[in-house]
Amino acid sequence: MKKILAALVTVSGLALAAPASAVVVGGIDFGVLGENPTNSHIDTSTLAQTYVNGDGQNATSYGVITSINGDTTYCAGNGTCGLFYVATFTGSQNFSPSYVEFTGATYSVYYTSNASLLNLLTQSSASDIAAITGMTPWLTLTGHNNLGGGAASNAVLNGAGVLTGNTLSGAGFGLLDVNTGGPGLASVIAYLNSNGVADAAGGFADMAVTSSFNNFVLNSFDNTTGCTTGQAAVGQWCYQGTANFRGSTNNIPEPGGLALFAIALVGLGVSTRSRKAQ
Repeated sequence: MKKILAALVTVSGLALAAPASAVVVGGIDFGVLGENPTNSHIDTSTLAQTYVNGDGQNATSYGVITSINGDTTYCAGNGTCGLFYVATFTGSQNFSPSYVEFTGATYSVYYTSNASLLNLLTQSSASDIAAITGMTPWLTLTGHNNLGGGAASNAVLNGAGVLTGNTLSGAGFGLLDVNTGGPGLASVIAYLNSNGVADAAGGFADMAVTSSFNNFVLNSFDNTTGCTTGQAAVGQWCYQGTANFRGSTNNIPEPGGLALFAIALVGLGVSTRSRKAQ
């Protein structure tokens, strides 16, 4: 194990110290809660998402993960890192003005060791996605069906909307599996591939995702014409909000050793992170 860790640090070019109580995986400090696999990790993110208006359509979402286990300074050691994601939802079905399901979903999570270059709201969503996908792949999640709650058995994600004044508010729900074949870091895949979330048919997913969003205040660099009147074109960036990812974790061999090292991965950054206290 020590030889493996040493090799990883050599490849990355930097070893980052972390608190002795922390669990560090893939450059991210999961903190005290990360030591106990029976405790859930809660990853909170901001998001932007595109518009659909019927069946057989796809949507895209992206954002920055703002906290892990309640900690907004989740970089290991002295890092100013960040986690970001781009998600694609495919095969919309059972569409109505207040409901939609998707039969496929992929969340691609990326890591950067320097998240100080860009605010997601200072350029268009197309530019944001280009910056995010240029980072280092950290984890890939795919949709898991049998949501229950009235959703079709083949649905992996659904969403519902309601008018709030003259704006449209919505909520989304889904189940996700860690893609063990990647793209992503082997250590992260092993840590989060826990099968800890029961589905509605006796199976198990790795994470549950919930989101909330609204169409009133949007990115001024995107074309948002018609987003508040229902006249937008499919694919326009009409929603912004937040998302939470919940799931259990696996035991890590030699957690004390892992707490002393993190892989320093280089990529494009888009949000400043504070240094984590030693």
